[in-house]
Amino acid sequence: MTLGTMRPGRRSILAAAAAAPALAAGTLASKAQPAHPACLPGWSAIPVRNAGRIDILYKTKYGQPNGLAMAQNPEQMWVLDQGADHKICLIDIRSGNTLREFQADVVGPSGLVQDGQTMWITSTHNSLIVHCDLNGKTIAKYVTPGAGRIYEREDDPPARSSPLKPAWPDKPRGIGPAMTGNVGNNTGKGLPPGQLPLSAEEGSGGTGAHAILLDGDYLIYACPPARAIFTLNKKSWKVKACWPVPGNRTHGMSWGKDRGTIWSSDSNLNCFFRHDAKTGNIHERVQLPSDSPVIHGAKLVGDHMYICDDMGWIARFAI
Repeated sequence: MTLGTMRPGRRSILAAAAAAPALAAGTLASKAQPAHPACLPGWSAIPVRNAGRIDILYKTKYGQPNGLAMAQNPEQMWVLDQGADHKICLIDIRSGNTLREFQADVVGPSGLVQDGQTMWITSTHNSLIVHCDLNGKTIAKYVTPGAGRIYEREDDPPARSSPLKPAWPDKPRGIGPAMTGNVGNNTGKGLPPGQLPLSAEEGSGGTGAHAILLDGDYLIYACPPARAIFTLNKKSWKVKACWPVPGNRTHGMSWGKDRGTIWSSDSNLNCFFRHDAKTGNIHERVQLPSDSPVIHGAKLVGDHMYICDDMGWIARFAI
């Protein structure tokens, strides 16, 4: 059964993965910059394999899940909702049942990671990284290195939208007091791409980080405005490393089965990249089928990659 005809329910099954498409490449002028950093191999040289079938597992309690994080109990997972109430739920992975929840002081959040009895949350739409306790009480707020306005490239893939219907169609959607016209070349001013009014005295907004991981004294997070993954010392707040990524919408990330691998995803390229955790080098691309949910949060649980689609669904596939 294909997604176009299915009604997503518990453990509905998507069609098997289609043949992996090549990376989107626009037609560039002969003297234009290459579609990948000149100091790195071409992205198209990355080995590609298809993902297995994708199972839609269950609805989330709130309708706009945007980030996933493992809890200390390996049978439990945190689900971050980017809706206006910014709820964070601890769920049973097998059933999806909510065990407890709290609210955090964030705007349009995208990623979270538990750090002992505290949590780090990427507050994307005000470009902060927020440190709070496990009841949502804010401990500190920090700037996000790499934050800014997501720029557009001539060879960017088109933005994907979810093929899934909202899990909770009667609930209002929105992310709270987020700035409008703060992504890409549409400044929301009714002017040509990238243009601001002559009265403008500063740039038009921007966003911060998406997924975030923890590695001892370091935070590792995806930052779409920089098209990079940053490793940041959480004590000195100094950047240790910065890896370029192929796409324009890096979202969910996860450790592999050991600390030698990091998986990153790109929502628009509809795939996962397997990185060497020390160097950031990409060794493999796993391509999802064209009718799959849009990747937002992601976490590896056993042999399966769990993902959330911000229409209110949790899905998984064997990676």
